[in-house]
Order: sequence, then structure tokens, then C-alpha cells
Amino acid sequence: MLDLLRRVAALTIVSAVGIALLAPLTARSATPTATAADRLLAAADSTVLTADRGLDGRAASAALTLSNLFQPVAPESLGAPDAAASPAAAPMEATLYVKPAPRPAPVVVAPPPSGSVVNGKATWYCCTLGYRGQAVVALPGALGGHYDPAPAGRTVTVCADRCVELPVVDYCGCHWGTADQKVADLSPEAWAAVSDAPRSRGVITITLHLG
Repeated sequence: MLDLLRRVAALTIVSAVGIALLAPLTARSATPTATAADRLLAAADSTVLTADRGLDGRAASAALTLSNLFQPVAPESLGAPDAAASPAAAPMEATLYVKPAPRPAPVVVAPPPSGSVVNGKATWYCCTLGYRGQAVVALPGALGGHYDPAPAGRTVTVCADRCVELPVVDYCGCHWGTADQKVADLSPEAWAAVSDAPRSRGVITITLHLG
């Protein structure tokens, strides 16, 4: 028991001596040197800092960044575009189309007071070369029908609901000499000029004044 107490006393003394030796070193390390403190104070007094959030700080930061670039940034060019970049132009040529003058409408006339008169059936046909869109008539050969290039040299008067003088421009077989005999073929315009009946009716009765 006595020996244990001696050991405890010895360790206590050794610990106290060690703490006394370390205390000056700890105090010295906690106190900054004058040289380090002077450098920090000089940096704090500087008027331009790259970390500054004010106008001078941003300008200084931008200057440092641009100075590190290999090639300066050129300003944007707002001049006229290069001619090669312009879109290709295609030549334009206007074409003038002249609308043909309207053809005169057939004129309603009175039946001739004299001359050969033939009564019979009439049908309609499409057209004759050179007379498309005109009121014209084709007759059987026995009544003088034949193709006549424009302008036609002969006219006849055809009467149904009204009488109209029409150019004779073509020939039709018209079943001449049979029970189905017709005395004329009318163009669509001639049909509308002499009759109010629809063309779907197919056949109308006419009086043909040969003159």
C-alpha cells in the first residue's frame, strides 16, 4: 500500500513539471508575430480588391480575365452583310393575257315574209371547228348544209320559242330520208337562243326559213 502511494505521488510531480514546461510554448504559438499581422493589415487597407462587390472590383476582375485571354474579344460587327451571303435573285417576266372580247348574242328576228320554209325536228351537237361558243347551225346536205370556215357565208332563220338568224357552218346527216329525219343540228348556244327547253330534252320542233 505504501509503495502504491509513492508511485502516485511521483507521477503527480512529473505531470506538474511537464505542464509547467509546455505553458510558455503554448502562449508563444497563440500570439501572432508582428510581421504576419502587418501583412494582413496592409492587404486590408488596399483600395482595389478582386473580391470587391463594388464597381471597381468588377472592373478589376474583368480586366484580369481579359488579360489572360490569348486573343482579345472583338466587338460585334453590325455592317452590311457580305454579298455572297445574300439570297439568289431569279429574273421575273410578266405575261399579259388578253381576255377575248365577248361574242355578240344572237339577235331575235321576225320570220322572213317569203322563201322556202321547212318544218321538222332539231337536235343539238357539240361544236364546229372555228365556231366553238357561237350560236350556229348545221343542216342536211339536201338543205344546203356544208362546212364553211369562218366567217360563214350563209345564214338561215330558225324559229322555235323565238326566231333567230343563225350562220350555216356545217353539214349533218340528220337521218335524212328516214322516219327519224331532222332538219337541223343546233350548237348549245343556238339551242338556248331559239328555245327555252332544256337540252336534256334532246329534240325540239322548229321552223327553218331558208331564205
